Amino acid sequence: MTQLPDTTDTGPRSPEDRAADKRVLTTMLWIFGFVIVAGALAFGWKIYEFTYDLVNEDGLRFAGSHLLTYCLVAGGFFMMLLYCFLSGHFADIEKPKYDLLDTEKAHDLREFA
Repeated sequence: MTQLPDTTDTGPRSPEDRAADKRVLTTMLWIFGFVIVAGALAFGWKIYEFTYDLVNEDGLRFAGSHLLTYCLVAGGFFMMLLYCFLSGHFADIEKPKYDLLDTEKAHDLREFA
């Protein structure tokens, strides 16, 4: 029978390891924040351009279909999010992870036993 490697933590971590983990986490959070802000600014600028063109006399023929597409897509995603909240998909957010891990353990036991 093949033994799976033990990946549990074996003890306390050194202060250097914790400091390195904190630096990595801080860097990732700054990058994540930058990407979110840059994406929000770019999307906001695009919406501004479309609405500016829309209020011009020939704007509806140019920007109307694009704005309608954005609104339908964003509205569809919002409706899916609302459905997930109302149907309780976010009630126990960790359950799918544990179900997957239990399924993987059972699969490994069947395969390696």
